[in-house]
Amino acid sequence: MRGAAGALLVCWPLALTGQASGPPPPAPQVARAESLETAGRPWHAAESFLAAPETPGTSAQVLIANARAELTARRYARVVALLANRPWLADSGGGVGYAVLAEALEHEGRADSAARDYLRARAEASGSRAALLTVRAATAFDRAGVRDSARWYYAAARRAGLPAIDGWLRLREAAVTTDSNAADSLLAGLSGAAARRVPLYRARARLASGDSSGAVSLLAAAGAGLEAARLALARGDSAGARDLLYHLFAAAPQTDDAAAGVALAQGPLPPAAPDERVALAQVLRTHGDVPAAVVQVRKAITQGDSSGGTLLLWADLLAGSRRGREALRADEAAERDSTVQPLATYRRARLLLRLGDPSGPGALLAFARAHPADSAAGTALYLAGDRMAERGDSAGAALAFKELSTTHPLDPSATQARLRVGSWEYRRRHWDRAAAWFQADVDTGARPHGAARFWLGKVSAARGDSAGARTIWVALAHDDSTGYYGLRARTLVGLPGLAVGDAPDIPVPAATAGLGVLDTLLLAGLDSEADLEVRSLLAAPPDSVDALLAWSAGLAARGWGSVSVRLAWLAAPRAPGDPRVLRAIFPWPDRSAVAAEAEEFHVDPLLLAALIRQESVFDREALSHAGARGLTQLLPSTAARTARVLDLPFAPEWLTVPDLNLHLGAAHLAALLERYHGRVAAAVAAYDAGSGPVDRWMAGGRPQDPDLFVEDVGYVETRGYVRSVLRNRELYRALYGP
Repeated sequence: MRGAAGALLVCWPLALTGQASGPPPPAPQVARAESLETAGRPWHAAESFLAAPETPGTSAQVLIANARAELTARRYARVVALLANRPWLADSGGGVGYAVLAEALEHEGRADSAARDYLRARAEASGSRAALLTVRAATAFDRAGVRDSARWYYAAARRAGLPAIDGWLRLREAAVTTDSNAADSLLAGLSGAAARRVPLYRARARLASGDSSGAVSLLAAAGAGLEAARLALARGDSAGARDLLYHLFAAAPQTDDAAAGVALAQGPLPPAAPDERVALAQVLRTHGDVPAAVVQVRKAITQGDSSGGTLLLWADLLAGSRRGREALRADEAAERDSTVQPLATYRRARLLLRLGDPSGPGALLAFARAHPADSAAGTALYLAGDRMAERGDSAGAALAFKELSTTHPLDPSATQARLRVGSWEYRRRHWDRAAAWFQADVDTGARPHGAARFWLGKVSAARGDSAGARTIWVALAHDDSTGYYGLRARTLVGLPGLAVGDAPDIPVPAATAGLGVLDTLLLAGLDSEADLEVRSLLAAPPDSVDALLAWSAGLAARGWGSVSVRLAWLAAPRAPGDPRVLRAIFPWPDRSAVAAEAEEFHVDPLLLAALIRQESVFDREALSHAGARGLTQLLPSTAARTARVLDLPFAPEWLTVPDLNLHLGAAHLAALLERYHGRVAAAVAAYDAGSGPVDRWMAGGRPQDPDLFVEDVGYVETRGYVRSVLRNRELYRALYGP
C-alpha cells in the first residue's frame, strides 16, 4: 500500500473515536498517538500504547486508537485481538471501530467477515465516508466470491457519488455481472487508464455470465495469462492451460503472475519438454528459488538441451549455488556454441576471478584482446587490472589499465582506470606521473571529467601550488555545481555553501484533479487501480514543466518516490536552473519522520535523507533484486539483527512500514558510523557493500585522506554509491537547510 495502512481512516481524526453521544477530549495516549501519526510515525504510535497495556478500565476511545495505530503498523492480528467481539463498537463515532476491524480482517484473509464489518461501519457513516465504505464492502464481497453482493454494492457506491473513480467502479461491477448486455453497457465509453483495462474486465464479465470458453481466449488476449491458464485448467483443458502458463514463464519471468504460476507448474501442470523446464527455471531463479531452478535445468540438459543459452543459465545457477568448478565446465561447454561464444568466454573469465583462480586476470586479458569490439572488453581489462592490484602486482595492473586507456579511451572503465593509477601515483608522491594520468582523462574530451580535474587540483595543492589548486577547484565548482567533485571542490576551496533560490509552486488544476483521483482510489482500498493510474501518467506525461512538477510533488508525498523523480528529470531539460526542478529531483517527503529517527540515533538527518534518496528514492514499497525493502532498503536479515539489538519485535512483512524501516535503517547506519569512528565515507560504503570489504579496504594503515579512501573503494558500484550519497548530503543541505 502506498499510503499508510488504513488509508480510509484518515477521514476520522483519532479524537473523534469516542461515544456517539459526543466526543470527549482525547486521552493522553490518544493525543500522543495522533501526534506521532501526524508526524509520519505510525509504528511509533502503535508502540506508544504498549507501555500502557489494556486494563478493565481502558476506555473504548483508547482501544480504538490503539487498534488504528496497530493497523497502520500492519500488525493485523493485534487489531483483531483488540476489537473483535466488542459490544461497544456500535457506539464508536461514525463506525470507525468497525472500519478498523474490517480492514484488519481483510488483511488476515477473512474477506467475508470484513465485508460485514464494513457494512456495519457504513451504517454509522454518511456522505463520502459512507460511499468509500460501500466500495470497501463491495471489494471484500468480491474477494470472498460473493458476486451478487459485490455487484449490488459496487452499484450502490456509484449511486452514492464517487465520480472521480466511477470508471474503475464500472470495471469492477462489470466483472461480477451475469448479464452480458449489462456488462457491455458498463464497459462502454470509459476513458483514461480505466479504458485500457476494458479487455481484461470484458473477459471477466464473460466468465461471470457463464461463458468460460470465451473468457479463456479473452483473458489470454488481454495479457492475463495466469488467469487464463487457471480457467482453462478448471475447464479440463490441460493442454491449453499448459501452453498459456509456459508462454507466460518464457515471456515475463519477472512478473508477479509468473511467480504465482509456479504453484501450477509444481502441481497439475509440471514441465515436460526441455524448453518448459528452462522457462520455469528462469522464473524460479528470478524469484529466488535457485535450488529448484538448478533441478529443472539439469533435467532439461539430460533431456538433450545442449544449447548455449541453456548452458549459460546452468553455469549461472551453479555459480550462485557455490558450485564454481562445475559452473566453469558449463561455461566451457557453452563456448562451443558460436552464437554465445564471446559471452561464455567472458563469463568463464569472470568466474575464474570470483573463485580466486590465479588464471582469472589472464583469462580476462585474453578475452579483451580476442574480442576488442565487444562491449565488455573495457570492463574485462579493468577487472584484470583491479585483481592484479589487489594481489600487489601494481606494475601488471598499471599495464592493464594503460592498455585499457589506450584501446578504449572513451569507455567508462577507462576513466576509472586513469583515476586509479593516478591516485596510486599521488599516494607515492609522484606528482608528475599522477598529473599525467589525470590530464590524460581530461584530454579525452569525454564528459564528465570532474574527477580528473578535481585530482589535478589535489596534485597542485600537494606541490604547494595553492593558487593553482584554487583556480582549478573554483572552476570545477562552477562547472559541476551539483556533482560530487564540484561540491567537494567547493568545500576544499572554502566557498560558501551551494545556494538554491526559492521559487513558488504553481498550482496546476489538472494535476490537482489527478492526484485527487489517486487519493480517492487509495481511500477506497483500490491500490492496484491507483498504481495503474500512475503507470498511465508515466506512459503519457504532461508537456508543461509546471504540470510535471506538480505531479512530481504530489506523487512523492504519496509514496511514489521513484516515479516522482522520473517526472522531475523530464522537467529538467525544459527548465534549466529552475530551483523547483532540483528540489523535485532530490525530494524529502518524509522529512519530519527522517529527522526524528536521525535525532534518536544521533545521525546527521541530511546524511540519512541522502542515503534514502540513493537507496529507494523515498519509495516506501521499494524492493530490490536482492530482497532489500522499504525506504532504507534493508535486507530482512539485517533488519532482524538490528531489531534484536534494539530488543524490538520484528517480522519481514513490517519492513515497508515507513517509520519502522527508518528506525532500523537509522540504527544500522549509526552502528556503522560508530564502527568506523565517525568516518562517513567508510560507513556509507559498508551500508552498501557490508563491513567485511570495507575492513579490507581500510587495512594496512591506509591514509586518512577521505578523497583517497573513496577512490580506493574496491567495488565500482560501491564507489559510485559513496560518491552519490555524499553528493546528496550536500544537495540536501543546500535545498533544505542545515
